[in-house]
Parts: sequence; structure tokens; C-alpha cells
Amino acid sequence: MRHLSFSRLAVLGLLFAACKRGEETEPPPVPRIVRCAPAVATELRDVVEVRGTVAPLPDRDALLAPQVAGRLLKVEVREGDAVAEGTVVARVDDAPLVDAALQADAALTRAKAEHHNAVTTLARTQHVFEQGIAARQELDDAVAKEASTAAAEAEADAAARVARRTTSRALVRSPLAGVVLKVLKRSGELVDGTPATAVVEVADLKELELTADVPAADLLRLERGQQGTLSCAALPGRSWRVAVARVSPSVDRATGMGTARLSILPSAGPRPPVGAFGEARLEAGEAHPGVLVPRAAVRNGTRGAPELVVCGEDGKAHVREVHPGPGGAGTVDVAGALDGGERVAVEPVLGLAEGDALAGAPP
Repeated sequence: MRHLSFSRLAVLGLLFAACKRGEETEPPPVPRIVRCAPAVATELRDVVEVRGTVAPLPDRDALLAPQVAGRLLKVEVREGDAVAEGTVVARVDDAPLVDAALQADAALTRAKAEHHNAVTTLARTQHVFEQGIAARQELDDAVAKEASTAAAEAEADAAARVARRTTSRALVRSPLAGVVLKVLKRSGELVDGTPATAVVEVADLKELELTADVPAADLLRLERGQQGTLSCAALPGRSWRVAVARVSPSVDRATGMGTARLSILPSAGPRPPVGAFGEARLEAGEAHPGVLVPRAAVRNGTRGAPELVVCGEDGKAHVREVHPGPGGAGTVDVAGALDGGERVAVEPVLGLAEGDALAGAPP
């Protein structure tokens, strides 16, 4: 019986020794190679984000439409052409208008002749009436005839001036100096003489602005002269300074949005094209402490909350939940989760778990 117990103890000893040797030979975990970036403590101000469209000033943009109906003989300009004030940009077939003007001039000539005859008749009748030869009725008829022909002459003169002015409207002229933005009609097309058949859009591009619809809460945080930075997704890597020029004192009752106009300040290099969608960021309110980390450092955690991975001084990963706020370009504010001075994983950020060994992290 004692011999059996000794045998069992020997077997258990061998098994323990084998397990011990397995533990000693198990390789250590391979550190994950990550790129880390510092968390920077700084002072921040709240940011108002305004999204809108680049446009000329409201009184420096015009859709040009003929004031007369007809067929376009020729569109004189192309998109991008520079035009001066008064430049003819399109011509409407004016043959019917010229004929109407000639008829009006003929009617005016006839009315003038009739009036001249009535004036002569009145003078002659007045003379013979004073000699006692003509009756009072003849004088009254002559006076009435002169007044009637004078009115007819004035009416014909007005009609002739209207006809001549209408003929001149067959020429579509630019009311301002600027650049042709769009050509909306081509030669040979019909126009009806209303704004519905505009031919050309012209704008003065010396000054541009960002026109945006802004929620009422943000509208109250904007003040005239407040400056910020404009960027356009279609033009990556470029930015422009903007300043608040106008803030609407009212909002739309249906949408709760009001209009803000931001002047695009002069700068070297090309300006954003008219019609481009842009986003402006303007600082508002008092400065407050913040901690900035790259936006790429924040990931969605397993519980759905934003989190980041701190590259610990112990060479390990430490996961922290954060509540990111607005920061600067490409950064977010994580004050409350970090104090500044720490380093956070930037690439890669997915797949890192609490306690993972990191290569490249500070010792």
C-alpha cells in the first residue's frame, strides 16, 4: 500500500515538472508596433461651424433676360468672358420691332400735320370771328379741333418713343462689369421677354462671400466682424480667411434657420469658385482649457462609446473612454480623459486591447 502511494506521488511529480518546463519555454507576447502622437494641453474656444455656398455679393450678380419676346439672333459671349458695364451680351431679332417703330413714326408725322392744320384753321377762324364774319360756333369748333389734334400728336409722340425704346430692348446689355458665369440660352432659341427665359448670368467676382443657412442657436453666437477659416471639400489642402458680414435678425418659421453672410477676405492665390460648397469654422465664446489629440486616434469601443488607446510609459496599451469635443483642424478635444503630455495610438488603433504590449511606446 505504501509502495502504491509512492508510485502515485512520483507520477504527480513528473507531471508537475513537465508543466513547469512548458511554462518556462512558452514565448513572451510579441509587442504590437504602433505610431503614437502626443496629447497637447492648450486653451480652446468654442467653434461655430457654418456650411454654405460661395457666391458673389447679392447686388453684384445678375441674370440677364431680354425684355422683349422673339428669337435670339446671337449670343455674343461665352462662359468666363469678361464684360464691361453696358456690354451687349445677346441680340433678339428686332425686325418686327423696327417695323412697329416705323409705323409709330408715320403715325406721329400724320398727327403733327393734322395738328398744324388745326392750328392754322383756328388762327384764321379767330381772325374772321373778330371781324364779325364767322359765328361763335365756328370758333368753338376750331378750338376743339386744335385741342383734339394736339392730344393726338402727344399720344403719337409717346407711342413712337415707346416703339423706339422697345426696339432698343432687343439688345441685352450687362448692367455691371464682371465675368460671365453661365450661358443659359443659345442663338436661335426663343425667349418670351420675362425672367423665366434668362440668357446669361453675369457677376462681379472682385468680392465673394459664403452664404449659409444657420440654426437659430448658432446664429446668436455670430457677430459682425468675427473671423474664421473656410475650407472646401472639393479643394483639399486650401483654406481662406472669412469674416462675418451680415447676420439675419430673423429665422424661417418652418425650418428655424437664418441667413449668415461671411465675406471671403483677400488672399494670395486663387479663390474658391462660385457655387462651391464650403465649411467655415469660427471661434466664439471665452477660452477654456482643452487637450487635443489627432482625430484618427479616436475609435468606437465595444460598447459603442468613443475611446482611445494610451501608449503607456509601461510599454502597454491602456484603453480610455472619451467624450470628444471640437478641436482644430484634424484634432479633437478630450479634456477630462487626458491631462496632456500623454501619448496616444494613432496607427493602428483597431485591434488594440487593454494591456497589449506596444513597440515604440515610451519606456
